[in-house]
Amino acid sequence: MKRKKIDKLMKFLIILATFSLIGLTGYQILFPFFERKPGENLENKIVEVNKKEILKESFDLKVPFAPQAPFGMWDNLHNNACEEAALVMVHYFKKGEKLTKEKMEEEIQNLVNWQIKNWGTHKDLNLEELKELAEKYYGYSKIEVVKIKDINEIKKEVAKGNPVIVPAAGRLLNNPFYRRPGPYYHMLVIRGYKKDKIITNDPGTKRGEKYFYPEKIIFEAIHDWPGEGKDILTGEKKMLIIKD
Repeated sequence: MKRKKIDKLMKFLIILATFSLIGLTGYQILFPFFERKPGENLENKIVEVNKKEILKESFDLKVPFAPQAPFGMWDNLHNNACEEAALVMVHYFKKGEKLTKEKMEEEIQNLVNWQIKNWGTHKDLNLEELKELAEKYYGYSKIEVVKIKDINEIKKEVAKGNPVIVPAAGRLLNNPFYRRPGPYYHMLVIRGYKKDKIITNDPGTKRGEKYFYPEKIIFEAIHDWPGEGKDILTGEKKMLIIKD
């Protein structure tokens, strides 16, 4: 029995040596499905494949919800409070606290007052400005604004336990519960996904908790604020992540 094992080992070593002579490596023998390109390090390619993240079919974070007009008062302040509302929802998720309508209203008013005191105005915010607001008002230090190329980048971040804030050309979302014709610019929280649907907390409607959008619609709608509503479709595709 031991003799047979030795014979098999010797045969394998001979085959390995033969392949080496004709320019094949052990990796190509053991992993023939890898196509090696000239100058490519096959070891690195195998490591890269092993590092690929496999997404779960569905994922949902329990991000608390309240709309940007908690008591249905759609005045100028609340019409422009989607950025604050999105930030508040993520902030309460991070704190692990319940978010009531009263708390949302108080937080929005405080955030708006801070902007007026420190920036001289309350206006539409792009993601970099929202990042600054989160840092200076709430004290967060690990915040990233990231350019994105596909919807899976958002899904991967959510699957790590981080709700994602995205800016959007609001009318491209085509939400039937928005006040017509819908906002030029909007901001919402992505809390999860299920197959080809994205689960959001959309502060633009009282029905926005766990609101499902097709992932294609969400991704096409993502545009950061460029400064003018008429230019919204020129805004970059970005997401904001708080990692504190």
